[in-house]
Amino acid sequence: MEVKNVLHPTDFSAASDHALPHALEFAGRFGAELTIIHVRTFFAGEGSAEEFSHFDSDEYAEFLEKELQKTSGRLKTDRSVKTVLRHSVSAASAILEFSEEDGSDLIVMGTHGRSALGRFFLGGVAEKVVRHSSVPVITVSANREGYRDNPNYGRILATFDFSEHSKKAVLRAREIAEVYGAGLQILYVVEQAIHPGYYDAWREQVASELPQIAAEAKRSVTATFGENALDNVDIFVEVGGGDGKVYREITEFARQNGVDLIVMGTYGLSGVEHILLGSTTERVLRSAPCPVYAYHLSD
Repeated sequence: MEVKNVLHPTDFSAASDHALPHALEFAGRFGAELTIIHVRTFFAGEGSAEEFSHFDSDEYAEFLEKELQKTSGRLKTDRSVKTVLRHSVSAASAILEFSEEDGSDLIVMGTHGRSALGRFFLGGVAEKVVRHSSVPVITVSANREGYRDNPNYGRILATFDFSEHSKKAVLRAREIAEVYGAGLQILYVVEQAIHPGYYDAWREQVASELPQIAAEAKRSVTATFGENALDNVDIFVEVGGGDGKVYREITEFARQNGVDLIVMGTYGLSGVEHILLGSTTERVLRSAPCPVYAYHLSD
């Protein structure tokens, strides 16, 4: 796992402020360059937003540069920090374009943030970046009760479903856990959409097979990653709610087990369940009790 360039998009909101220490942590941990970018969209915010009080474009550009310098100045580091200001009709597109241009290895950004500069991360900007980014994206929230906002990750959770794609997610989670000396938890959720009338019988059948499923999961992980794969690793198997909404079990498990970082791929299928579908990942982004590390699982 190599990280040389970390990109942190900011709109100077609380969400961005919460994400910044995570960007700095990864940059420091891997000796990477940190870049802070702000995208000024042409039609951002309402007419009452602060940016509309800066009618002169040069004046507004100067204002944004000062805000960027304030953000970088709050960092307690002697590491070189680059600041970038972009103009675009789409914040997500500008972030993705710059990431490609600059050779970013990781994007760390806030979710559901509001600021005086308009709505930057609302309405799915972070989700669009996650969906289309060719590099991993860590999303951090600022306004969820009980949120674990610890950039020194002690417990890491990877989702698993026996597919080759999910094995790649586990591998990435294992790499991060090794870097941080963290405990790794692997979660497999047995889930499928069940008619309410058949739910009790389905749950009873699945419950009787849980020991066998857990044993098979351990064998699969060991076969993939070697005999030492289960060192400092715990594997859990949970039964879903019968509504096909795996994200609820993932987020609740993370909440109950004090997880500091969830690692997920943006897609992946198995013959039994759909655990790493893009929609599941995006729903986890919206409701997770801790930061989420998401990336595309290529073939």
